[in-house]
Amino acid sequence: MPKINKPKKTVKTVKKTKKLKKPVSRVLVKTKSPKAKNTLAYYQCLGHQTQQGLKGKKITGACHDCKHNALTINAKMSAQKVKDVQKLAQAHANFKQILEEYVRKH
Repeated sequence: MPKINKPKKTVKTVKKTKKLKKPVSRVLVKTKSPKAKNTLAYYQCLGHQTQQGLKGKKITGACHDCKHNALTINAKMSAQKVKDVQKLAQAHANFKQILEEYVRKH
């Protein structure tokens, strides 16, 4: 039998081209609503909580609370400060009266 040589198959190499990214249309991208950040309120909140003691809380829990509720926590702390200032003012007025009476007597 005669030997029949089959033609060799040639493999074409295809060069891969880089796919170009499609430009993102602004219509499809959702814009994020700007969050109101109040850094000062956050740090004041942390200061208040650490001064009062964490009372079994971890510091990360306190940070989380302050991050999300800093303004409300500061409002509560401010109300407490106002009460303390009023008490101090009343004590000062009482001391002033007592001192005036003492001075008049002597």
